[in-house]
Amino acid sequence: MNRGFHWGLALAAGLSLAGLGQPAAAAPVRVCAWLVETLDDDDYHGLALWFEANTDFDFYYMIKGKGIVGDGSRAHSPSKGTFVLSAGEPDKPWSFGTNLTPPGEIDVVVEIHATPADVFSEEEPPLLASFTFNRQVTEDDPAPPKDFGARQCATVTPSP
Repeated sequence: MNRGFHWGLALAAGLSLAGLGQPAAAAPVRVCAWLVETLDDDDYHGLALWFEANTDFDFYYMIKGKGIVGDGSRAHSPSKGTFVLSAGEPDKPWSFGTNLTPPGEIDVVVEIHATPADVFSEEEPPLLASFTFNRQVTEDDPAPPKDFGARQCATVTPSP
């Protein structure tokens, strides 16, 4: 047998074995978020955050923004936590509501982060996507506009 062939075969085998310990690259995930706002007769604005993904998806979410802001008032329920979505099944990790006498503003920012190795760490994990839900609530605002709750989608690549 050709001695050069042995060395070439050994080198190819060594290179293929070197990659065995490497994690496979994660496939991109299409994730969507939307905010459903309800309004009752007492000017109570309820907010519910929904997520949906095209595949099973584990992530860390953070709720930020100013919240529900009115003349001299501000109410919010910032939140964060790990969450697991099953492919094609919408799920709701967060809801919040308060009274708002118009005029005012609703400002909620939803961030999707990589799942941290330690959920108690003070350091924010890498940001994968951000969704902003913001609208002005006017005095003649009879109901939440339909486009406020429209789905916002992003394609993200999770950490392996």
